[in-house]
Amino acid sequence: MLGKLDFDFKIGFALTGFIVLLVLVGQFYTPYDPYIMNTLQRFSPPSFSHFFGTDNFGRDNFSRVMIGTRFTLLVAISTVTIGAFSGIVLGLVAGYIGGAIDEVIMRLIDAMTSFPGILLALVMVTVLDRGDYTIIVALGILFIPSYTRIVRSGALQFKNREFVLSALGIGASPFRIMFIHLLPNIYPQLLTGVIIGLSNAILAESSLSYLGLGIQPPTPSWGRMLFEAQSYLFNAPWYALAPGFMIMITVLGFNFIGEGLRKA
Repeated sequence: MLGKLDFDFKIGFALTGFIVLLVLVGQFYTPYDPYIMNTLQRFSPPSFSHFFGTDNFGRDNFSRVMIGTRFTLLVAISTVTIGAFSGIVLGLVAGYIGGAIDEVIMRLIDAMTSFPGILLALVMVTVLDRGDYTIIVALGILFIPSYTRIVRSGALQFKNREFVLSALGIGASPFRIMFIHLLPNIYPQLLTGVIIGLSNAILAESSLSYLGLGIQPPTPSWGRMLFEAQSYLFNAPWYALAPGFMIMITVLGFNFIGEGLRKA
């Protein structure tokens, strides 16, 4: 088991490390300007000059993927942060306080999860007005139910343990019990949920960008690049393979790490 766990972590760390490296290098250097068009090099195949080829405007796909990595990870991390923070507060209050408060919170959570996730995100993006970072708010709200359930389940599991009753006996406030005594014990399950949430957020952001509701042009986005490449799948398959490959290895990387944490 330990060997398999190490393997999961090594693979996940290598894949996500490559993605983070692209983000860091892309802050200071890209092989070409990702926004400059060169019609003389439209649909150039992959080569030493253009690792992922060029698109229908002659822009270097590798440079655009590097910039797209930055924005995709920004959306994913921001989404999970909003969802996890809100879910921690709601889950702790619902699980520890209980009663009518628990009932109200969980009925709201059930109402949110009764709608298909992508449909709910589409509605929220439309209501909040389309913009480069509106998707962060929409997906952040969409991720709240899953983290609320994780934290509430942990709070119910530990709220009657001896260490909680002892803290209550010496006069600890509900706030201290929830965030100082309960939350650290829920941390392992929550951490796994956060890592898996990052891969889900990347898929969700790519899906919405593919539909034109995510990061807006000319800013590169993996989902938007896939949408633009679909008309040229047979003429220039590398155009779609570049963002598709990045989505695949990023999601796999986070999933490997999450699986390792789950086993641990």
